[in-house]
Amino acid sequence: MDVFEILAELERREEQIEIKLKKILEANLNPFPGDRIHKAKLLLKLIYEFKKHIQADEFIQAGMKLRDMEIEGLMILPESKL
Repeated sequence: MDVFEILAELERREEQIEIKLKKILEANLNPFPGDRIHKAKLLLKLIYEFKKHIQADEFIQAGMKLRDMEIEGLMILPESKL
């Protein structure tokens, strides 16, 4: 999977996270959904930092952010491509 495929997948995931975050805030079924909101904001931050590193040609740091996203449960690369 090349950088452009990863970026495209991250764009898709970013939209999904933003939609889910909006639904959490609007529904407010749980009066304290802080953990879910925090995780969504953390994932959005990691995606933003990954993109910033790619634009600056800092591929090692970008790889570290990709690893951090995977640690947080956001899988970008399909298992068969690893």
